[in-house]
Amino acid sequence: MMLKSFEHWFQTPLGRRLLAFERNIIDNQVASLFGYQQFSFCVSHRLPVATASSLGHKVIVCPSFESDMPDNVLVSLPHEIGLIHDTADVVVLHHTLDFAASPHQTLRDVSRIIKGGGHLLVVGFNPLSLWGIRKMLSSRDQAPWNARFISGRRLEDWLGLLDFRIDSMGYHMMAMPFDNNAEKSALPHEVALGKLRFPVGTFYSILAQKQIGCHIAYRPRWQKAKVIGLPVANSFKTDI
Repeated sequence: MMLKSFEHWFQTPLGRRLLAFERNIIDNQVASLFGYQQFSFCVSHRLPVATASSLGHKVIVCPSFESDMPDNVLVSLPHEIGLIHDTADVVVLHHTLDFAASPHQTLRDVSRIIKGGGHLLVVGFNPLSLWGIRKMLSSRDQAPWNARFISGRRLEDWLGLLDFRIDSMGYHMMAMPFDNNAEKSALPHEVALGKLRFPVGTFYSILAQKQIGCHIAYRPRWQKAKVIGLPVANSFKTDI
């Protein structure tokens, strides 16, 4: 229900502008990544992201089933992903942690399915922004203000514990959190703020690489039986 309200909010002028800005940032981030399997955890299959990447097989992951879903959609909860270990070359979390029932468990399960050397791109709301202030003053029943707004610094710590190396982090979109300002352009120094890692943008993007090796399936080692040879009795010839 929460994600459905967020999907509807993306149809507002402010939501459309945010989504367009995020898609541009995500496409730039994944443009240089290589591999075959890409999984994008999205609010809805109607709001896809990372569609411009060069990876050959792109899958959209959504938490609930809809009758109009295309063939490349996987229905799975983010904290209980129905995939085997070391499946994905690239995973994109588009506000997934903002609405996850258990953000820690979601990150652990996402880490499980990423191959060694694979990449994770996380996009989330920044609590240290004007939008974070609007969240504190808004009803908890309204999207997107009912999201978690997890700190980017805290998320960096969580990723470090899961053996991810942070490749890049930036804060983006200097916009007022009101619909009547949705069509106004961003501040001219927005890109510079992202490079300097100032935590003032509306949302952040974190690109991280998994440092540990791939999961190796356990193969049982059968213990060889120790066979002790017994002396053979001498054979006797009988005269007939």
